[in-house]
Amino acid sequence: MELFERAAMALRRAVPYSAGCWKPTDPRTLLFTGFGIEDGQSGKLAAARWRFVDNELLEPDHAKFRELLCRRVPVTTLHRETHGEPERSSRYRRIHRSLGYGAELRAVFRTGDACWGSVALVRDEGQPDFSDQEVAFIAGVGDHIAHGLRDALLREAASAASADRAPGVIVLENDGSIRSLTDQARFWLKQLPRDRGTGLELPAVVHAVARRASRASQAEPPSSPFASVRMTSGGWLTVHAATLDTAGADHATVAVTLAPAALAELEPLQLALHGLTPREREVAQLLTRGATNDQIARALWISRHTAKDHVKAVYAKLQVGSRAELSAKLFHDHIAPRLDNQRIREFAAREPVAR
Repeated sequence: MELFERAAMALRRAVPYSAGCWKPTDPRTLLFTGFGIEDGQSGKLAAARWRFVDNELLEPDHAKFRELLCRRVPVTTLHRETHGEPERSSRYRRIHRSLGYGAELRAVFRTGDACWGSVALVRDEGQPDFSDQEVAFIAGVGDHIAHGLRDALLREAASAASADRAPGVIVLENDGSIRSLTDQARFWLKQLPRDRGTGLELPAVVHAVARRASRASQAEPPSSPFASVRMTSGGWLTVHAATLDTAGADHATVAVTLAPAALAELEPLQLALHGLTPREREVAQLLTRGATNDQIARALWISRHTAKDHVKAVYAKLQVGSRAELSAKLFHDHIAPRLDNQRIREFAAREPVAR
């Protein structure tokens, strides 16, 4: 969110606007993973964010972010899309007008065909639409913002933002006994539910992943086993393990890492919890990106008939009836509950910029 806030400070000097909503995006599903909100801390845009999400995921409308991703220039305005008649947009009629907003500019930030984020900027009712020069300016800086978002996501995945989310490490001997562990590992172990009747010093999931790592180290190429387990708090912890090459030792030790599960790690797990097979999970991810049955068949090298059967199975298991309902269900059930204060942030108060 810090990157969005810095980008907003620079952008509004060149492209004045009254309020905006910046959203990081999972490039595999195109679902939002946070909100950076600018509305002068009036709270009205923040309070309406779920209405905007439902409009984006469920309602037919103009200038959807998924559509912009496929365009040569992924920036547009609502006035352009409706040929000067914004009333044709349900987003304008049901949300913008009630909040006192008029002109809207939308953009996605992409590298190749991967979308890393998006923004919607609005001006107060009665102010002019965003000009061609302003649209071109945002299109010109979009690549830089996209690369910044991608790099920020990689850094976020590589290091924890604060101490209470830092990973913990346990080093196990070949027989499963503890050789050493960090204080943070002790913290995470306390967050896991107690196993009953195992007689093990550590949770069974730790031993299971460690044993898998010992076997995986002998494979070609070696793999990195992991598992995600629900904590007593309701959150998810990911357990990774890898063998250590200890010089002079006659047997390998195993390093086990405990860390909060990232959104990208949870998505396949949540789909699996609905009973989806690995192939159906691939189909579900393509559906959330707006892929048709023909596109799914080509992407997965299967027949159109088989793709259609997989789509029916996905809808039945998740109890939805369309791609839009699938995206909305995945967002509201599995992403929205995890959006903490670091993922939903209102930027510093400022005076709305007038034209």
